[in-house]
Amino acid sequence: MGYLVKGESMDKILSSIRDVYNGGAPMSFSIARKVLSHFERKLPEIKGFDELTKREKEMLELLSQGLLYKEIADKKFIGIDTVKKHIGNIYRKLHVNNKVEAINKFNHFKN
Repeated sequence: MGYLVKGESMDKILSSIRDVYNGGAPMSFSIARKVLSHFERKLPEIKGFDELTKREKEMLELLSQGLLYKEIADKKFIGIDTVKKHIGNIYRKLHVNNKVEAINKFNHFKN
């Protein structure tokens, strides 16, 4: 439920046990620092958005609006296979595996 490093004081250990009992997740300061550092490094992944072409950004915008591939194809006057190709390129460039992940990255970039 939490993580303490060796050498913590008995007071810290007892306090941490109480925290866990009450639903908390106690961590040693050094561990908390490492966790925060890990998440800070994750933010630059959005860089892949700059690699998208104008057309791919349009596809992603329409996808984020909830349109199906067929609806996107009709709206842009292109074939569904072309939409699938664009979406595949988007996934590759953004390093995602599905449309939910792609849309989440897109929404994060817009904000």
